[in-house]
Amino acid sequence: MRKMILSAVILSFLFLPVLSGCESKQMKEENAKLKQQVDSLNQDKMDMQAQASQMAAKLDEQQKTNATLEKANADLNAKVTELQKKASKAAAKPAAKKKR
Repeated sequence: MRKMILSAVILSFLFLPVLSGCESKQMKEENAKLKQQVDSLNQDKMDMQAQASQMAAKLDEQQKTNATLEKANADLNAKVTELQKKASKAAAKPAAKKKR
């Protein structure tokens, strides 16, 4: 019985480093996969940041264009109002002359 226990203890000491080595290899492989995933996520993050900066630049450009168009629209509305006033004054003058 003692021989069996002693042989079991010796065998466990012999196979313990082998088993831990396998676990270490698996952990290394898993770490390598995780590093690849982190690298791909970092690349995706950089790509998204580049897209966000491009979108911000486009937004600024469109806001400037919008401001320019709004100013032009306000100018045109002022001209239309001015022309309508002139047209109403011009229409009122002939009507006043007909009443005499």
